[in-house]
Amino acid sequence: MFSGKGFAAVTTQEVADQAGVDKRLVFYHFATKEKLYLTTLESFFKRIEAIVASFPATYKSSDDPLVNLLQFSDNFTAFVALHQEPIRIVIREIMDEGPFLDTLTERYFKPMFEMGNRALKDMFKGQKKPEQQLLHFLISFGGANLFYFLITPLLRRLGPSDPLDPENLEKRKEEMRRLILRNV
Repeated sequence: MFSGKGFAAVTTQEVADQAGVDKRLVFYHFATKEKLYLTTLESFFKRIEAIVASFPATYKSSDDPLVNLLQFSDNFTAFVALHQEPIRIVIREIMDEGPFLDTLTERYFKPMFEMGNRALKDMFKGQKKPEQQLLHFLISFGGANLFYFLITPLLRRLGPSDPLDPENLEKRKEEMRRLILRNV
């Protein structure tokens, strides 16, 4: 519900109705709608943190940093394909400049970008890649991947096959690899 309407437009009664429970039960587990919303987002960000935290292990699995970055890209693409609903909630929070954007930025976005930037700098040490270039790469990579999965309803209407079927997911991974190869 939050992904479709945004935090402000969703009522606790709607959440309870969607879950098939009494509104009092929602308040028993979550004192406020804000707490429910943040708990939903925190659960999602914990999964993102796990994949981002695996990045250093991934990029040290081979002597070739590019091979490792491509492997991380495949893992990230698969992750995003499986978690479209929470991603829509986060994107909506960003687009609406929602009430929790500052909290999410400080708690999750900044640390993830810093970790990604450090990992890329470490991965490509010895090469002169300005920090701003690395940041733009992270934004381009994340944005290209996220946008594709945000528009899957449109892609289903445009194409002859489901953009989330295994063959198309492999094509998406390949496209993300090409993006990396063009920019690194």
